[in-house]
Amino acid sequence: MAESRAHQRAKFRSAGFGGQVEVPLPSGRRLDALSWNGAWGTEVETSGSFSRLHLAVERLLESGARQRVLKVPERHMRLAAVVLRRMGVSAWVRNMRGSKEFFVGV
Repeated sequence: MAESRAHQRAKFRSAGFGGQVEVPLPSGRRLDALSWNGAWGTEVETSGSFSRLHLAVERLLESGARQRVLKVPERHMRLAAVVLRRMGVSAWVRNMRGSKEFFVGV
């Protein structure tokens, strides 16, 4: 299935100048965006389903980035926080545009 324009925009904005998109992970999966220095790993998930968010968090963990960001539509931000807490992962939850964010610390 092709990515939506919103997904592509969020992915490229997250990578920033000099960052990478669609970074291969050791398991063969791909991380949506990684900053130029590898400190920030970003995963964009637009579906809002619990299982898809769970897979996105697994990819963030596998990335090895010190700072993790899960970008979701604003209406799914609370669900994303629940998934992060259940998995015991600390990460930033941001809306697609990046105008709203909060940290989920475990």
